[in-house]
Amino acid sequence: MLRYRKESDSDRAEKLMQATNFPTKENLYELYCDLCGENFFVNEILFDRVTRAIRAGFENPFVCDDCRRESDEEAYF
Repeated sequence: MLRYRKESDSDRAEKLMQATNFPTKENLYELYCDLCGENFFVNEILFDRVTRAIRAGFENPFVCDDCRRESDEEAYF
């Protein structure tokens, strides 16, 4: 049976862990980006990962997609 890639990749964890600027049905938990300081809403899985890291004494590991893209571009040049 032939399946398209987007059908098989539709349930991947990366897609489920996208932050939004507003609360959604899945993204109810508020986090701030460590680089730009803006507030984003994330799902429970990502929120738990970040809060565990902060409790363990690490800095805030959450970086929004825009800041991540920008830092990747700067690292390339």
